[in-house]
Amino acid sequence: MTCNEMPDTLGFMIVHTGRLLLKTINVTFSAISKEITFEQMGVLYFISRNAGKKDMIQQDIAAVMDKNKSAVLRSIDILEQKAFVKRVPAPGDRRKNVIALTEAGKKIIDKMHQFFLGQDQVLKDGISENELETCMAVLSKIQRKCR
Repeated sequence: MTCNEMPDTLGFMIVHTGRLLLKTINVTFSAISKEITFEQMGVLYFISRNAGKKDMIQQDIAAVMDKNKSAVLRSIDILEQKAFVKRVPAPGDRRKNVIALTEAGKKIIDKMHQFFLGQDQVLKDGISENELETCMAVLSKIQRKCR
């Protein structure tokens, strides 16, 4: 395989598209709020979607996001400095801390969630429902192969 063929591979196309998408999302996010990145939004999103169902500790967040614990720890530290999350001692285990949203965290995740849904519609513009279903099915298969 020559270097000219690399952009024609499925893996290259997916990685390159992912990077472009992440760059676009982060630029757009920074235009409406300099307070949060897409990665940090992911942490807040998973905490918010589990609120009231299951207390999320660092290890849970890392598992759900498929990230290592140290990367998640850095995000949590930054989010705590920005007062979007707080660490609360886990009931029955003083060694663990539950990561909980603050009121500011709830507000920013609601704002960003609505924005993200709008951006998703922009991405889907010009793509048929059938194409979207096929794309999502193919990406799901690739994700399963990569786990």
